[in-house]
Amino acid sequence: MARTPNLNDGEQTRQALIRAGLDLFGRHGFDASSIREIAQAAGVNSAGIAYHFGGKDGLRRACAAFIVETMRARLLGAEMPAEPPSEPPSEPPAELPPDLALEIILQIIDRAVAFAARAPESEMIARFVVREMMEPTPAFELLYDGLVGPVHGRVCRLWGAATGMEPEARDTRLAVFAMIGQVLYFRLARPAVMRRMEWETLGEDEAQAISATIRRAVRATVVAARGARP
Repeated sequence: MARTPNLNDGEQTRQALIRAGLDLFGRHGFDASSIREIAQAAGVNSAGIAYHFGGKDGLRRACAAFIVETMRARLLGAEMPAEPPSEPPSEPPAELPPDLALEIILQIIDRAVAFAARAPESEMIARFVVREMMEPTPAFELLYDGLVGPVHGRVCRLWGAATGMEPEARDTRLAVFAMIGQVLYFRLARPAVMRRMEWETLGEDEAQAISATIRRAVRATVVAARGARP
């Protein structure tokens, strides 16, 4: 097996266990995934889980932290070059022009669709997250506090700037959840989508078609919300 560049053996072991944990916890659940099975899937000694994470629960928390770090980087990236240096990078500028705010939202959609449709790790991340949403464990709190809450809040602020709506209004928060749901469907229901669309693969062209469809729907919703403002 090729060695991962720039990672020492301990970090390679840690990353292998996190990926194995993500896969098995997502497929079978926490209780049904044994330490031995996880270690075998990672190709390491069972003692590595206790050494690196303090036990199986620590590995689950590390899996959640991996998802938070991965998804924040993938979704948010550097999509706000216009913000002044004094602004913290997690916040949109206070007076972001509506059209720029909309464009940033659309860029986030593009990145989310590209990840959901084409990134190899998107399947195991989706399984893990869906299981946590359906049967919350302590890892859910890490996912919510580190990813769902901050990212949703940030997009709500962008939505408010794009539409003139209050960022924390009920309708704003629901609109952003509805937008996120459109992206998630194409990851969670991929077999149904591919059969109905008669797609053999989900490559770059298909991902761009999905993204364009969601972009049109979101743009229309934003324009309608602008027109509804007094």
